Amino acid sequence: MNSSTKLLLAGAILVLGMGAASSQAATLDVVRDSNGTPVRTKDNDCVRSNWLSDSNSCKDQEASAPAVITASKPVYFAFGRSSLTTDGKKALNAIAADIKAKGPAVTSVRVAGFADRIGSAAANEKLSKKRADTVRKYLVSKGIVNAQVVETRWFGESQPATDCPKNLSRAKLIKCLQPDRRVEVEVDTIAPEAE
Repeated sequence: MNSSTKLLLAGAILVLGMGAASSQAATLDVVRDSNGTPVRTKDNDCVRSNWLSDSNSCKDQEASAPAVITASKPVYFAFGRSSLTTDGKKALNAIAADIKAKGPAVTSVRVAGFADRIGSAAANEKLSKKRADTVRKYLVSKGIVNAQVVETRWFGESQPATDCPKNLSRAKLIKCLQPDRRVEVEVDTIAPEAE
């Protein structure tokens, strides 16, 4: 290979390298709403397109976005039931009071229902949905009626909180599985700014 070919090849590698370096600086462009505001996920991350952009218009906003704290509080149910117990009502009254006290700092509330593994998967899914609906309706009855209290999910027996042995008597198994018969109320709150 002669020296002019080597020089030409080295120049081509240099140009390609510079092109790769400049494309690495590019980020995925931000999706914007009709007002030009970046669209964000519920975790406050910017939604990105497949198009490259030389500027990261969300970088400054992401750095200054408020921190969100999620608190999860369980409400427990009796075996095979979707009605609230006295303790369940007390727990929900405390949750409702806490949500009202935090006011606009609360950004969202999610309700997720669960069941234990006793019974069929279909019956447990139905029961976990009824439990989640019961909790949502109770919170609404306590004045928690803003649009954020709309995300209601149910998981049946698919996400147990326990690891009970299978060789227990039925009565002992029911008692061991108590933490699975629950609804988790997740409350997202904007963290107070550190001074």
